[in-house]
Amino acid sequence: MSRRMEAPVGFECPYRHNCPHLDQLSTTWVMEVYQEEFDLQTQYQAMEERYLQRIAELEKTLRERDAKIAQLRLQHQKQFKTNVQPPSPPTRGVRKRGAPQGHPPWRRRPPDHIDQTTPVPAPKVCPRCQGKGLVPHPEVYEHIQEDIVLTPQIRTTCFIHQQCWCPRCRRPVYRVAEGELPGCRIGPVTRAVASHLRYNLQIPYRKVQHILCDLFGMPLVPASAMAFDRKATALGRPLYEELVAKLKSSETAYADETSWRENGQGCYLWFGGNQDLARYQITGDRSSDSAVLLLGDDFDGTLVTDAYAAYNAVNARHRQTCWSHIATRCKEILKQIELTRPPITVPRSVVFCNRLKDFSSRLCELGCKLRNKKLSQPKARAMIPLLERQLKRLASRSLDYAPAETLRARIMNKDHDKLFTFLRVPGVEPTNNHSERSVRPMVIMRKISFGTRSEAGSESHGVLTSLLETARRQGKDRIRFLVTLLTEPLDAARNALFANSA
Repeated sequence: MSRRMEAPVGFECPYRHNCPHLDQLSTTWVMEVYQEEFDLQTQYQAMEERYLQRIAELEKTLRERDAKIAQLRLQHQKQFKTNVQPPSPPTRGVRKRGAPQGHPPWRRRPPDHIDQTTPVPAPKVCPRCQGKGLVPHPEVYEHIQEDIVLTPQIRTTCFIHQQCWCPRCRRPVYRVAEGELPGCRIGPVTRAVASHLRYNLQIPYRKVQHILCDLFGMPLVPASAMAFDRKATALGRPLYEELVAKLKSSETAYADETSWRENGQGCYLWFGGNQDLARYQITGDRSSDSAVLLLGDDFDGTLVTDAYAAYNAVNARHRQTCWSHIATRCKEILKQIELTRPPITVPRSVVFCNRLKDFSSRLCELGCKLRNKKLSQPKARAMIPLLERQLKRLASRSLDYAPAETLRARIMNKDHDKLFTFLRVPGVEPTNNHSERSVRPMVIMRKISFGTRSEAGSESHGVLTSLLETARRQGKDRIRFLVTLLTEPLDAARNALFANSA
Protein backbone atom coordinates (compact mmCIF):
# COMPACT_ATOMS: atom_id res chain seq x y z
CA MET A 1 0.00 0.00 0.00
CA SER A 2 1.44 3.34 -0.98
CA ARG A 3 2.09 5.98 1.70
CA ARG A 4 0.02 9.19 1.54
CA MET A 5 1.92 12.42 2.36
CA GLU A 6 0.84 16.05 2.15
CA ALA A 7 2.97 18.46 0.21
CA PRO A 8 3.72 21.85 1.75
CA VAL A 9 1.50 24.75 0.83
CA GLY A 10 2.74 26.54 -2.26
CA PHE A 11 5.15 23.76 -3.17
CA GLU A 12 5.35 22.70 -6.81
CA CYS A 13 7.05 19.65 -8.18
CA PRO A 14 10.15 20.58 -10.20
CA TYR A 15 9.31 17.73 -12.69
CA ARG A 16 5.79 18.87 -13.42
CA HIS A 17 6.51 20.46 -16.80
CA ASN A 18 9.27 18.06 -17.83
CA CYS A 19 7.37 14.83 -17.33
CA PRO A 20 4.48 14.18 -19.78
CA HIS A 21 3.48 10.94 -18.02
CA LEU A 22 3.25 12.41 -14.52
CA ASP A 23 -0.11 10.69 -13.85
CA GLN A 24 1.36 7.26 -14.60
CA LEU A 25 4.21 7.65 -12.02
CA SER A 26 4.20 5.81 -8.69
CA THR A 27 2.62 7.77 -5.88
CA THR A 28 5.34 6.65 -3.49
CA TRP A 29 8.10 8.00 -5.71
CA VAL A 30 6.31 11.34 -6.21
CA MET A 31 5.84 11.84 -2.50
CA GLU A 32 9.48 10.98 -1.83
CA VAL A 33 10.48 13.71 -4.25
CA TYR A 34 8.10 16.10 -2.50
CA GLN A 35 9.57 15.17 0.86
CA GLU A 36 13.14 15.70 -0.33
CA GLU A 37 12.31 19.13 -1.71
CA PHE A 38 10.45 20.02 1.47
CA ASP A 39 13.39 18.96 3.69
CA LEU A 40 15.80 20.89 1.48
CA GLN A 41 13.69 24.02 1.68
CA THR A 42 13.43 23.65 5.47
CA GLN A 43 17.22 23.39 5.73
CA TYR A 44 17.64 26.51 3.61
CA GLN A 45 15.24 28.42 5.83
CA ALA A 46 17.07 27.31 8.99
CA MET A 47 20.42 28.29 7.48
CA GLU A 48 19.01 31.67 6.50
CA GLU A 49 17.76 32.28 10.05
CA ARG A 50 21.13 31.31 11.51
CA TYR A 51 22.98 33.59 9.10
CA LEU A 52 20.64 36.50 9.85
CA GLN A 53 21.12 35.98 13.56
CA ARG A 54 24.90 35.82 13.12
CA ILE A 55 24.85 39.00 11.02
CA ALA A 56 22.86 40.79 13.74
CA GLU A 57 25.37 39.64 16.39
CA LEU A 58 28.31 40.85 14.28
CA GLU A 59 26.65 44.22 13.66
CA LYS A 60 26.07 44.61 17.41
CA THR A 61 29.71 43.71 18.08
CA LEU A 62 30.87 46.25 15.51
CA ARG A 63 28.72 48.98 17.06
CA GLU A 64 30.08 48.22 20.52
CA ARG A 65 33.62 48.18 19.14
CA ASP A 66 33.10 51.52 17.36
CA ALA A 67 31.78 53.04 20.58
CA LYS A 68 34.80 51.71 22.49
CA ILE A 69 37.20 53.06 19.85
CA ALA A 70 35.49 56.46 20.02
CA GLN A 71 35.82 56.46 23.80
CA LEU A 72 39.50 55.48 23.68
CA ARG A 73 40.16 58.09 20.99
CA LEU A 74 38.53 60.71 23.21
CA GLN A 75 40.63 59.66 26.20
CA HIS A 76 43.76 59.75 24.04
CA GLN A 77 42.94 63.25 22.84
CA LYS A 78 42.44 64.37 26.44
CA GLN A 79 45.79 62.88 27.52
CA PHE A 80 47.90 63.65 24.45
CA LYS A 81 47.04 66.87 22.69
CA THR A 82 47.63 67.01 18.97
CA ASN A 83 50.46 69.10 17.50
CA VAL A 84 48.20 70.43 14.77
CA GLN A 85 47.42 74.07 15.43
CA PRO A 86 43.70 74.85 15.47
CA PRO A 87 42.44 77.25 12.82
CA SER A 88 42.85 80.89 13.74
CA PRO A 89 39.61 82.43 14.96
CA PRO A 90 38.26 85.47 13.12
CA THR A 91 39.90 88.69 14.19
CA ARG A 92 36.58 90.44 14.61
CA GLY A 93 35.39 90.44 18.20
CA VAL A 94 38.56 88.88 19.70
CA ARG A 95 39.37 90.28 23.13
CA LYS A 96 42.72 91.98 23.48
CA ARG A 97 45.32 90.58 25.78
CA GLY A 98 45.81 92.08 29.19
CA ALA A 99 43.42 93.42 31.79
CA PRO A 100 39.87 94.33 30.67
CA GLN A 101 39.05 97.92 29.99
CA GLY A 102 38.68 99.88 33.21
CA HIS A 103 40.77 97.47 35.31
CA PRO A 104 44.03 98.77 36.80
CA PRO A 105 47.15 97.41 35.07
CA TRP A 106 49.55 95.14 36.92
CA ARG A 107 52.86 96.72 37.87
CA ARG A 108 55.76 95.44 39.88
CA ARG A 109 55.70 96.72 43.43
CA PRO A 110 58.27 99.50 44.06
CA PRO A 111 61.26 98.49 46.23
CA ASP A 112 61.20 99.70 49.83
CA HIS A 113 64.92 100.56 49.88
CA ILE A 114 67.90 101.13 47.58
CA ASP A 115 71.16 99.39 48.45
CA GLN A 116 73.40 100.94 45.84
CA THR A 117 73.37 104.05 43.68
CA THR A 118 75.51 104.05 40.53
CA PRO A 119 76.01 107.36 38.66
CA VAL A 120 76.19 106.94 34.88
CA PRO A 121 77.79 109.75 32.79
CA ALA A 122 76.02 111.14 29.75
CA PRO A 123 76.86 109.50 26.41
CA LYS A 124 79.22 111.15 23.94
CA VAL A 125 77.72 109.31 20.95
CA CYS A 126 74.01 108.61 20.46
CA PRO A 127 73.42 104.90 21.25
CA ARG A 128 70.57 104.75 18.70
CA CYS A 129 71.89 106.44 15.57
CA GLN A 130 75.60 106.75 16.45
CA GLY A 131 75.32 110.51 15.88
CA LYS A 132 77.68 113.04 17.43
CA GLY A 133 77.26 116.58 18.63
CA LEU A 134 75.01 115.76 21.59
CA VAL A 135 73.69 118.64 23.72
CA PRO A 136 73.39 118.32 27.55
CA HIS A 137 69.83 117.77 28.81
CA PRO A 138 68.64 119.11 32.20
CA GLU A 139 66.50 116.08 33.14
CA VAL A 140 67.97 113.03 34.90
CA TYR A 141 66.66 109.56 34.02
CA GLU A 142 66.46 107.12 36.93
CA HIS A 143 66.27 103.38 36.35
CA ILE A 144 65.66 101.08 39.33
CA GLN A 145 66.65 97.44 38.90
CA GLU A 146 66.30 94.56 41.36
CA ASP A 147 68.55 91.51 41.28
CA ILE A 148 69.70 88.70 43.55
CA VAL A 149 73.20 88.36 44.97
CA LEU A 150 74.67 84.91 44.42
CA THR A 151 77.17 84.98 47.24
CA PRO A 152 77.40 81.47 48.69
CA GLN A 153 77.98 81.77 52.39
CA ILE A 154 77.94 79.01 54.96
CA ARG A 155 77.72 80.06 58.58
CA THR A 156 79.60 77.56 60.71
CA THR A 157 78.81 77.76 64.42
CA CYS A 158 80.77 76.07 67.18
CA PHE A 159 78.65 75.53 70.28
CA ILE A 160 80.84 75.35 73.42
CA HIS A 161 78.77 73.68 76.13
CA GLN A 162 79.38 73.83 79.84
CA GLN A 163 78.48 70.40 81.15
CA CYS A 164 77.18 68.99 84.41
CA TRP A 165 77.27 65.48 85.82
CA CYS A 166 73.89 63.76 86.28
CA PRO A 167 74.05 61.16 89.05
CA ARG A 168 70.84 59.50 87.82
CA CYS A 169 71.95 59.19 84.20
CA ARG A 170 75.59 58.69 85.29
CA ARG A 171 76.82 60.80 82.41
CA PRO A 172 77.67 64.45 81.62
CA VAL A 173 74.78 66.51 80.22
CA TYR A 174 74.57 69.89 78.50
CA ARG A 175 71.90 72.42 77.43
CA VAL A 176 70.82 72.75 73.80
CA ALA A 177 71.38 76.28 72.46
CA GLU A 178 68.91 78.24 70.36
CA GLY A 179 69.05 77.11 66.72
CA GLU A 180 71.11 74.01 67.56
CA LEU A 181 70.23 70.48 66.49
CA PRO A 182 72.02 68.04 68.85
CA GLY A 183 74.25 65.58 67.05
CA CYS A 184 73.57 67.07 63.60
CA ARG A 185 76.29 68.47 61.39
CA ILE A 186 73.81 70.36 59.16
CA GLY A 187 71.72 73.16 60.62
CA PRO A 188 67.96 73.69 60.65
CA VAL A 189 67.82 76.34 57.89
CA THR A 190 69.44 73.99 55.37
CA ARG A 191 67.03 71.24 56.35
CA ALA A 192 64.05 73.60 56.06
CA VAL A 193 65.15 74.84 52.63
CA ALA A 194 65.66 71.25 51.42
CA SER A 195 62.14 70.25 52.53
CA HIS A 196 60.72 73.43 51.00
CA LEU A 197 62.32 72.62 47.64
CA ARG A 198 61.09 69.05 47.79
CA TYR A 199 57.47 69.46 48.90
CA ASN A 200 56.57 73.00 47.84
CA LEU A 201 58.42 73.21 44.53
CA GLN A 202 58.27 69.47 43.62
CA ILE A 203 62.04 69.18 43.05
CA PRO A 204 63.67 65.72 43.28
CA TYR A 205 66.28 65.00 45.93
CA ARG A 206 69.17 65.01 43.46
CA LYS A 207 68.16 68.42 42.12
CA VAL A 208 67.91 69.65 45.73
CA GLN A 209 71.49 68.51 46.17
CA HIS A 210 72.61 70.56 43.13
CA ILE A 211 70.68 73.68 44.20
CA LEU A 212 72.13 73.71 47.72
CA CYS A 213 75.64 73.08 46.41
CA ASP A 214 75.57 75.54 43.48
CA LEU A 215 73.70 78.43 45.08
CA PHE A 216 74.73 78.18 48.72
CA GLY A 217 77.94 76.16 48.65
CA MET A 218 76.44 73.52 50.98
CA PRO A 219 77.54 70.03 49.90
CA LEU A 220 75.35 67.07 50.87
CA VAL A 221 74.10 63.81 49.40
CA PRO A 222 70.47 63.03 48.41
CA ALA A 223 70.19 60.57 51.28
CA SER A 224 70.80 63.42 53.72
CA ALA A 225 67.92 65.41 52.25
CA MET A 226 65.70 62.35 52.61
CA ALA A 227 66.78 61.94 56.25
CA PHE A 228 65.82 65.59 56.85
CA ASP A 229 62.28 64.79 55.72
CA ARG A 230 62.01 61.73 57.94
CA LYS A 231 63.04 63.76 60.99
CA ALA A 232 60.62 66.57 60.17
CA THR A 233 57.83 64.00 59.64
CA ALA A 234 58.36 62.51 63.09
CA LEU A 235 58.27 65.95 64.70
CA GLY A 236 55.27 67.12 62.69
CA ARG A 237 53.01 64.08 63.14
CA PRO A 238 51.26 65.50 66.26
CA LEU A 239 50.44 68.66 64.31
CA TYR A 240 49.20 66.49 61.44
CA GLU A 241 46.80 64.69 63.78
CA GLU A 242 45.53 68.05 65.05
CA LEU A 243 45.05 69.11 61.43
CA VAL A 244 42.96 65.98 60.83
CA ALA A 245 40.74 66.82 63.81
CA LYS A 246 40.30 70.42 62.64
CA LEU A 247 39.30 69.27 59.16
CA LYS A 248 36.73 66.78 60.45
CA SER A 249 35.09 69.54 62.51
CA SER A 250 35.13 72.20 59.76
CA GLU A 251 31.99 73.65 58.19
CA THR A 252 33.02 73.03 54.56
CA ALA A 253 35.38 70.53 52.98
CA TYR A 254 36.42 69.76 49.41
CA ALA A 255 37.70 66.28 48.59
CA ASP A 256 39.25 64.52 45.63
CA GLU A 257 41.60 61.65 44.86
CA THR A 258 44.13 60.73 42.18
CA SER A 259 46.35 57.79 41.35
CA TRP A 260 49.78 57.38 42.95
CA ARG A 261 52.68 54.95 42.79
CA GLU A 262 54.44 53.44 45.79
CA ASN A 263 57.42 51.27 44.89
CA GLY A 264 55.84 50.59 41.51
CA GLN A 265 52.48 49.53 42.97
CA GLY A 266 49.24 51.36 42.35
CA CYS A 267 48.02 53.53 45.23
CA TYR A 268 45.85 56.62 45.63
CA LEU A 269 46.50 60.08 46.98
CA TRP A 270 43.54 61.69 48.73
CA PHE A 271 42.98 65.37 49.45
CA GLY A 272 40.58 66.99 51.87
CA GLY A 273 40.59 70.64 52.81
CA ASN A 274 39.17 74.12 52.49
CA GLN A 275 40.45 77.70 52.32
CA ASP A 276 42.29 77.34 55.67
CA LEU A 277 43.32 73.69 55.89
CA ALA A 278 44.81 71.04 53.60
CA ARG A 279 45.28 67.36 54.30
CA TYR A 280 46.89 64.76 52.03
CA GLN A 281 47.08 61.02 52.60
CA ILE A 282 48.31 58.09 50.51
CA THR A 283 46.42 54.81 50.82
CA GLY A 284 46.54 51.49 49.04
CA ASP A 285 42.97 51.57 47.71
CA ARG A 286 40.16 53.81 46.58
CA SER A 287 37.50 52.39 48.84
CA SER A 288 35.11 54.08 51.23
CA ASP A 289 37.42 53.17 54.13
CA SER A 290 39.98 55.64 52.78
CA ALA A 291 37.29 58.32 52.50
CA VAL A 292 36.28 57.69 56.14
CA LEU A 293 39.95 57.88 57.17
CA LEU A 294 40.16 61.25 55.44
CA LEU A 295 36.98 62.92 56.77
CA GLY A 296 35.45 60.57 59.33
CA ASP A 297 32.15 58.70 59.17
CA ASP A 298 29.95 61.54 60.52
CA PHE A 299 31.00 64.79 58.86
CA ASP A 300 28.81 67.58 60.25
CA GLY A 301 29.48 70.07 57.46
CA THR A 302 29.11 70.46 53.71
CA LEU A 303 31.17 68.16 51.50
CA VAL A 304 31.87 69.09 47.87
CA THR A 305 33.02 66.21 45.65
CA ASP A 306 32.54 64.66 42.26
CA ALA A 307 30.15 61.75 41.69
CA TYR A 308 32.41 59.08 43.24
CA ALA A 309 30.30 56.84 45.51
CA ALA A 310 33.01 56.23 48.15
CA TYR A 311 32.25 59.63 49.73
CA ASN A 312 28.76 58.42 50.67
CA ALA A 313 30.35 56.62 53.64
CA VAL A 314 31.37 60.00 55.11
CA ASN A 315 27.67 60.72 55.85
CA ALA A 316 28.07 64.45 55.41
CA ARG A 317 25.30 66.70 56.63
CA HIS A 318 25.13 68.46 53.23
CA ARG A 319 26.52 67.37 49.86
CA GLN A 320 27.28 69.38 46.74
CA THR A 321 28.12 67.64 43.49
CA CYS A 322 30.49 69.31 41.05
CA TRP A 323 28.72 71.07 38.17
CA SER A 324 31.99 71.42 36.31
CA HIS A 325 32.28 67.62 36.15
CA ILE A 326 28.73 67.43 34.77
CA ALA A 327 29.57 69.95 32.03
CA THR A 328 32.75 68.03 31.21
CA ARG A 329 30.78 64.79 30.96
CA CYS A 330 28.37 66.46 28.51
CA LYS A 331 31.30 67.49 26.32
CA GLU A 332 32.72 63.95 26.41
CA ILE A 333 29.38 62.44 25.36
CA LEU A 334 29.03 64.91 22.48
CA LYS A 335 32.57 64.13 21.36
CA GLN A 336 31.91 60.41 21.61
CA ILE A 337 28.78 60.73 19.46
CA GLU A 338 30.75 62.73 16.89
CA LEU A 339 33.55 60.13 16.68
CA THR A 340 31.31 57.05 16.53
CA ARG A 341 31.67 55.11 13.25
CA PRO A 342 29.37 54.48 11.49
CA PRO A 343 27.70 57.77 12.44
CA ILE A 344 24.65 57.53 14.67
CA THR A 345 21.64 59.82 14.90
CA VAL A 346 20.62 60.61 18.49
CA PRO A 347 19.03 64.08 18.34
CA ARG A 348 17.47 64.00 21.82
CA SER A 349 20.79 63.16 23.49
CA VAL A 350 22.64 65.90 21.59
CA VAL A 351 20.06 68.52 22.55
CA PHE A 352 20.07 67.33 26.17
CA CYS A 353 23.88 67.51 26.50
CA ASN A 354 24.07 70.98 24.92
CA ARG A 355 21.32 72.36 27.15
CA LEU A 356 22.69 70.73 30.29
CA LYS A 357 26.13 72.15 29.53
CA ASP A 358 24.65 75.67 29.23
CA PHE A 359 22.68 75.10 32.44
CA SER A 360 25.92 74.16 34.25
CA SER A 361 27.60 77.35 33.02
CA ARG A 362 24.72 79.42 34.40
CA LEU A 363 25.04 77.80 37.82
CA CYS A 364 28.81 78.39 37.86
CA GLU A 365 28.14 82.07 37.12
CA LEU A 366 25.72 82.18 40.05
CA GLY A 367 28.43 80.71 42.29
CA CYS A 368 30.86 83.40 41.10
CA LYS A 369 28.31 86.12 41.93
CA LEU A 370 27.81 84.66 45.40
CA ARG A 371 31.55 84.57 45.99
CA ASN A 372 31.97 88.20 44.86
CA LYS A 373 28.98 89.37 46.96
CA LYS A 374 27.05 90.42 43.84
CA LEU A 375 24.19 88.10 44.81
CA SER A 376 22.82 87.72 48.31
CA GLN A 377 22.22 84.31 49.85
CA PRO A 378 18.43 84.84 50.41
CA LYS A 379 17.95 85.75 46.74
CA ALA A 380 20.00 82.73 45.70
CA ARG A 381 17.91 80.46 47.93
CA ALA A 382 14.72 81.87 46.38
CA MET A 383 15.95 80.86 42.90
CA ILE A 384 16.05 77.13 43.73
CA PRO A 385 12.40 76.25 42.84
CA LEU A 386 12.70 77.91 39.43
CA LEU A 387 15.99 76.14 38.69
CA GLU A 388 14.52 72.80 39.75
CA ARG A 389 11.58 73.25 37.37
CA GLN A 390 13.93 74.16 34.52
CA LEU A 391 16.07 71.09 35.20
CA LYS A 392 13.00 68.87 35.37
CA ARG A 393 11.79 70.10 31.98
CA LEU A 394 15.27 69.55 30.59
CA ALA A 395 15.72 65.99 31.86
CA SER A 396 12.16 64.63 32.07
CA ARG A 397 12.24 62.45 28.91
CA SER A 398 14.32 59.33 28.42
CA LEU A 399 17.14 59.61 25.89
CA ASP A 400 18.19 57.60 22.86
CA TYR A 401 21.90 57.18 23.75
CA ALA A 402 22.99 55.04 26.71
CA PRO A 403 25.74 57.31 28.20
CA ALA A 404 23.47 60.35 28.00
CA GLU A 405 20.62 58.38 29.60
CA THR A 406 22.96 57.34 32.43
CA LEU A 407 23.86 60.99 33.05
CA ARG A 408 20.20 62.01 32.98
CA ALA A 409 19.23 59.28 35.47
CA ARG A 410 22.08 60.28 37.76
CA ILE A 411 20.97 63.92 37.83
CA MET A 412 17.29 63.15 38.39
CA ASN A 413 17.74 60.37 40.96
CA LYS A 414 21.16 59.88 42.55
CA ASP A 415 22.37 63.49 42.75
CA HIS A 416 19.04 65.32 42.77
CA ASP A 417 19.45 66.53 46.38
CA LYS A 418 23.11 67.56 45.83
CA LEU A 419 22.71 69.97 42.93
CA PHE A 420 21.74 73.29 44.56
CA THR A 421 23.35 73.08 48.00
CA PHE A 422 25.62 76.03 47.20
CA LEU A 423 22.52 78.23 46.89
CA ARG A 424 21.26 77.17 50.34
CA VAL A 425 24.47 76.98 52.41
CA PRO A 426 26.79 80.04 52.54
CA GLY A 427 30.44 79.65 51.58
CA VAL A 428 29.98 76.60 49.32
CA GLU A 429 31.18 76.52 45.71
CA PRO A 430 29.15 74.90 42.88
CA THR A 431 32.26 73.12 41.61
CA ASN A 432 35.07 71.03 43.06
CA ASN A 433 37.70 73.26 41.47
CA HIS A 434 39.29 73.84 44.88
CA SER A 435 40.26 70.17 45.16
CA GLU A 436 41.37 69.98 41.53
CA ARG A 437 43.80 72.87 42.03
CA SER A 438 45.02 71.39 45.31
CA VAL A 439 45.72 67.98 43.76
CA ARG A 440 47.46 69.40 40.68
CA PRO A 441 50.90 69.99 42.34
CA MET A 442 50.86 66.38 43.54
CA VAL A 443 50.11 65.19 40.00
CA ILE A 444 53.07 67.21 38.72
CA MET A 445 55.30 65.70 41.40
CA ARG A 446 54.07 62.21 40.50
CA LYS A 447 55.10 62.80 36.89
CA ILE A 448 58.52 64.07 37.98
CA SER A 449 59.45 61.51 40.63
CA PHE A 450 57.07 58.64 39.67
CA GLY A 451 55.68 58.51 43.22
CA THR A 452 57.37 57.24 46.36
CA ARG A 453 59.49 54.18 47.08
CA SER A 454 58.36 53.11 50.57
CA GLU A 455 55.68 53.52 53.21
CA ALA A 456 57.94 55.93 55.10
CA GLY A 457 58.23 58.07 51.97
CA SER A 458 54.46 58.07 51.50
CA GLU A 459 53.98 59.08 55.13
CA SER A 460 56.48 61.94 54.78
CA HIS A 461 54.76 63.03 51.61
CA GLY A 462 51.37 63.13 53.32
CA VAL A 463 52.48 64.81 56.57
CA LEU A 464 54.91 67.45 55.27
CA THR A 465 52.84 68.41 52.24
CA SER A 466 49.78 68.86 54.48
CA LEU A 467 51.64 70.99 57.01
CA LEU A 468 53.36 73.20 54.45
CA GLU A 469 50.21 73.78 52.40
CA THR A 470 48.25 74.55 55.57
CA ALA A 471 50.94 77.07 56.60
CA ARG A 472 50.58 78.78 53.22
CA ARG A 473 46.80 78.96 53.57
CA GLN A 474 47.16 80.31 57.09
CA GLY A 475 49.42 83.10 55.79
CA LYS A 476 52.54 81.77 57.54
CA ASP A 477 56.15 81.65 56.35
CA ARG A 478 56.72 77.99 55.45
CA ILE A 479 60.50 77.97 55.83
CA ARG A 480 60.27 79.73 59.19
CA PHE A 481 57.66 77.18 60.27
CA LEU A 482 60.00 74.32 59.38
CA VAL A 483 62.86 75.92 61.31
CA THR A 484 60.56 76.33 64.32
CA LEU A 485 59.40 72.72 64.02
CA LEU A 486 63.00 71.47 64.04
CA THR A 487 64.38 73.67 66.82
CA GLU A 488 61.58 74.65 69.22
CA PRO A 489 58.87 72.89 71.29
CA LEU A 490 55.59 71.71 69.82
CA ASP A 491 53.60 74.70 71.15
CA ALA A 492 55.87 77.13 69.29
CA ALA A 493 55.52 75.08 66.09
CA ARG A 494 51.72 75.06 66.54
CA ASN A 495 51.69 78.85 66.82
CA ALA A 496 53.91 79.10 63.74
CA LEU A 497 51.48 76.91 61.76
CA PHE A 498 47.97 78.04 62.70
CA ALA A 499 46.79 81.60 62.74
CA ASN A 500 44.39 80.57 65.52
CA SER A 501 45.79 77.62 67.45
CA ALA A 502 42.65 77.18 69.59
